[in-house]
Amino acid sequence: MTANSPDAHRDENVTAPPSAAASSSPTPSIPTPQCPMSLRMNEMAAMLNAELADHPLYDGFEIQRFDDPEHGTGMVAFLSRRDDRTIDCYVEPGLTLDRRMYGIGHGVRSWNEIDFDQASLEVAEDGVAAQVRFLDVDGNAIEISIDDRDGAARGRGALLAPVGAGIDTPVSLMLVWMPQFDLVRDVPGRSPAIRIGGEEAAVGRLPGGALHRRHLIKYAARLRVIEFNRDMDAPATAGGPGEVKVTGPDSEFGAGVSAISAEAAGSAARVTFRPPFPDLLRLDAGVERSGEWRIGVDGQVLTGGTWTATGAPDRAEVHLNVTRRWRPRWLPWLMRAVTTLLPVFRRWPTTYAWSATMPAVGGPMRSGWVRTGTDDAARYRAATNS
Repeated sequence: MTANSPDAHRDENVTAPPSAAASSSPTPSIPTPQCPMSLRMNEMAAMLNAELADHPLYDGFEIQRFDDPEHGTGMVAFLSRRDDRTIDCYVEPGLTLDRRMYGIGHGVRSWNEIDFDQASLEVAEDGVAAQVRFLDVDGNAIEISIDDRDGAARGRGALLAPVGAGIDTPVSLMLVWMPQFDLVRDVPGRSPAIRIGGEEAAVGRLPGGALHRRHLIKYAARLRVIEFNRDMDAPATAGGPGEVKVTGPDSEFGAGVSAISAEAAGSAARVTFRPPFPDLLRLDAGVERSGEWRIGVDGQVLTGGTWTATGAPDRAEVHLNVTRRWRPRWLPWLMRAVTTLLPVFRRWPTTYAWSATMPAVGGPMRSGWVRTGTDDAARYRAATNS
């Protein structure tokens, strides 16, 4: 999933000033503080993707299946162009999707609502089956045929997808959590087939294929897509995405926002602040507060870092640094080896930073994310010959 320089358009991300309403109902005796953070989470039924090796037109593809009340039921496919890293998206009619979620690489090149000739993606206990066929915007037939089901239940792992490593100009800290992740197995007589314009297209490779017998084609089910501090979102404390937990002045760490949470499909994402994030309206000029934050889903910590809030006569300045790498637990041996040898899987969140300026009285809040490094994504491409 999901351009240009890290500083591009940062001063253009403007959020309307907070209203008096809060997105949750904290204890009535505790006033809701002003805090610029927001949190949202969505679900995705299944996905399958791969990087292409030396194809002249495309360097990768992904197919996604949705089946929920918010998005509807249907398939999305997108193709990443090799020359400029823009994305062509193909969407089944009836789906309700946010195009900004597809801003990986250099962003969306075209958005196409189409009727697929074939559109199936099923993640079963014993593998994955996908049959996809459609015409791209240049008239090329795109064909994906994969079936590695063999009757044996799979021991899958949970993975934080390195989607953010491929986003040049982020609009949020997007964390795609895949609790059921695996690689396509090598099944005799049923090799994956990917054709573009009638020609076979090769995918990248993991070293040691004779030992692990896996293709570098990734799939997952029950994905959770978490977005922290998305551009243009109102703060959670002003009615924006997220439910706010507020502490009073008599708590262990004093008054402020101690957590923001979001739910989807029975899962819960949560950002915690320690100490609680202070009320910016009550932050005196020249005073700086600081602390740590973490974000996770269903009890699994994904990443985190540090925050600072500084008061000024007419505004408050807020900075978030992402300093915590993803630390996987209980991975199958192959996934453990890959995420260790290729640092992008664990380190990519630490290439993000966020800042916001909150006016003291009225006026819009300005905020935005920047990338602070991108080298690991290139190393992944080199290591997998893609």
